[in-house]
Amino acid sequence: MNTRMDRHLLIVTGSDYTDQVYSAFEKIKAEGVRLSLLSDGLFTPRPGIFDLELSYDLRKTSEVLDFLRGKNLRLDGVAIKTSEWLTPLVALISKQWDVPGNTPRTAFLCRSKYHMRLQMEQRDISAPRFALCRTFDAIVRAAASIGFPCVAKPIGGNSSSGTFLIESDVRSKELLPVYENSIRYLKQLAVADDMFAFSEEELSLFGISDYFDLVTDYLVEEFIPGPEISIDSMVHRGEVTPLGIAEQVRMAPPYFVQEAERMPFQCRSALMEEILALNRRTIEAFEITDSPVHLEIILSPSGPRVVELACRIGADNIHDAVLQTTGYSLMYEAMKIALGEPRSYSMESRCHTAMQYLLPRSSGIVRRLSFPRQVQIDPDVTEIKLSAKVGSPIAPPPLSFDFLGYVQVRGATRSSAEAKLRETLEQLEIVISKDVP
Repeated sequence: MNTRMDRHLLIVTGSDYTDQVYSAFEKIKAEGVRLSLLSDGLFTPRPGIFDLELSYDLRKTSEVLDFLRGKNLRLDGVAIKTSEWLTPLVALISKQWDVPGNTPRTAFLCRSKYHMRLQMEQRDISAPRFALCRTFDAIVRAAASIGFPCVAKPIGGNSSSGTFLIESDVRSKELLPVYENSIRYLKQLAVADDMFAFSEEELSLFGISDYFDLVTDYLVEEFIPGPEISIDSMVHRGEVTPLGIAEQVRMAPPYFVQEAERMPFQCRSALMEEILALNRRTIEAFEITDSPVHLEIILSPSGPRVVELACRIGADNIHDAVLQTTGYSLMYEAMKIALGEPRSYSMESRCHTAMQYLLPRSSGIVRRLSFPRQVQIDPDVTEIKLSAKVGSPIAPPPLSFDFLGYVQVRGATRSSAEAKLRETLEQLEIVISKDVP
């Protein structure tokens, strides 16, 4: 364990952070850790947090590594929060500087849904039947082979963007517009947001010999019915500690965008033991050794089955939900693990949280989106994120996969948290014009 007082930790991100995360940064800085930031330079971090602020186009993995090597940095660790698209880069940095972290291969297996499924198949982790598809015709053929209903999803996507249900043996002309709209949206993300395709050279850095396009290559897989949960764990030297289990609520098919979430998830003890055993077996199967892990499981009629895996903290409200329900900051814990420090946890449920995404129900232009002041200062409204900008076009699937933001509240019980959420949402001021210029 490295206990030097001048330890240096690199934080890699594609977006700015919440108040809770900045509090974690301040806490670890008070322990004598110097923080540096590597970002794409598209936001301005809070002053006084980072000793060194580096920026580069983070979609260019090989160039970023060369850029960092040219800085002659001495690093004791590298950490990430929720930017899934950057997890392979973080693994490469940890390897280059010989600091705690997952291998680049492990990070990529958790990044590409196709390679994720291959690993699960090889390690006997219960997962849906699947097929890789690189054209629309291949999707049609795979759907007929796997059976209906089935699901089509981009192998490099997240937040269910571009994912849709194929309900029956439909004619190509009925399915084609859905696929084309999804591809168009994903290509926009590849330019402006958090999704991109690696080059062949970059794939070779992860030990992948064939070329795969994480934007346009699709996976068609068996549809698994049942409620969905997520588990956020911390893994240190292979030791797995679950810190938050949440119930996810998704929109009705044919799309799967998440609408809401409740934490903690509660169930009978036998089912919880089965869930935790599957969580541990999956993490071990992917050889995840030192990082946060976000795992998504469907509780199917035949038992829990894994659908998603990522070696990073769960996105959006997850950090705040775990902080409220357990008192642990996932970002702080991730940084301690990145520095090689052993961790111990005393789990005690402090409250319940309820979160609601703000999703558009129709296409239009955002004209107003706000909460009144009394909501913003309410201590039981623990997180508000309004991401849509006034004047921006917005649309639901199949035209787009946009969302306006989310709000999270807490309560002593699940029912009181849900009542608080309803009360809060009633005060939301939202105006979306119907006419798109």
